[in-house]
Amino acid sequence: MSKEKVKIGIVVFIIMIIMFLVFIAINFTFKEKVVNGKDYLYEKVEQYLISQEEPRYFLETKDSKPNYNVSDFKVFTDLAKLGIRENKYETHVYVWALVESYYVQDGNLINNSGSSMPYKFILKNDEIVDFETPLNGADNKKSMEKIFPADLRDKLNSSLVDDNKIRNEVKEYYSYLNK
Repeated sequence: MSKEKVKIGIVVFIIMIIMFLVFIAINFTFKEKVVNGKDYLYEKVEQYLISQEEPRYFLETKDSKPNYNVSDFKVFTDLAKLGIRENKYETHVYVWALVESYYVQDGNLINNSGSSMPYKFILKNDEIVDFETPLNGADNKKSMEKIFPADLRDKLNSSLVDDNKIRNEVKEYYSYLNK
């Protein structure tokens, strides 16, 4: 065997070792691990979702002037806590969130908005910096695979949250209305 072939063999071997080490480093850096003891992050997520709800009052006056007889805006939530995971750079909080908001207008209870969907919240230093939700339609499955780990995808469905819990809370909170 010539010295030239030995040198090439050594260089190829070194390159393979470097590639293997880079692969391990990347995999270790971005690999998520399950985290316990950070349940307070679910409260941050819930408060974030509540803060994103804004009143969208329906104006029902015939001349389209604002109807200021609107009051008692309230947001109700039910969260399915699916897990908290971390990688080297960030924390991910996975939930299925049911969020509904209501207000009173002219003595009537009005449903302002509502949604029920899975979320991946991205936190750095325990502060929410972004979130992801799956796309609708044909891209739903692909986006679910991108956003949620396989063990969580199998659990995702709207029955994780309780519509009745929200209805009962709304009924109790707005019990002063006679309707």
